[in-house]
Amino acid sequence: MHLHLLPFWSRLRWYHGVLFYIAVNLLSGGRLATRTYLDSVGRPPFMPPDWAFAPIWIVLQILMVVAGFYLLQQMKASQRQGKLLWCYIGLWSFFSMFSWVYFGLHSPILGFLTTFGMFLTNALNLWFGYQESDKRYAILLTPLMIWLTLATAVSGWQLVYTPDEFFATAPLLR
Repeated sequence: MHLHLLPFWSRLRWYHGVLFYIAVNLLSGGRLATRTYLDSVGRPPFMPPDWAFAPIWIVLQILMVVAGFYLLQQMKASQRQGKLLWCYIGLWSFFSMFSWVYFGLHSPILGFLTTFGMFLTNALNLWFGYQESDKRYAILLTPLMIWLTLATAVSGWQLVYTPDEFFATAPLLR
């Protein structure tokens, strides 16, 4: 991170986080998520009910934004902060891709890869955060790890039991 950008991070305010939250959610394609598609392909028996997703993701995204603010305001021109910043950017990148590839393309394969990518990226966030940085950043992302553990299992189930329209493949198991 270049030192001349550091004063910018210290001027971030709460409304910048709100604007970021709105922008990411508009770009992420969340409106593509439909119960119709999930009902047509089947759901794992351990999948949370539909009504749980919105409130859980709202809380998780708020924690992600707060973690990002904390990270940016603590930025130093160091390699470890750079690692955390790239992991943080990766986390939002995978989040933004999921609805487009799973619901938009009807691809459980790409849906699993983005979910697993988010899981791995957040695992790196936690590793670097707990090992090398102020632990508050990692603590804010710990609930996301719990949810991503379940989400990866759900996505893996979908990968195995759901046809992939984008790749034109049948389910691996029936």
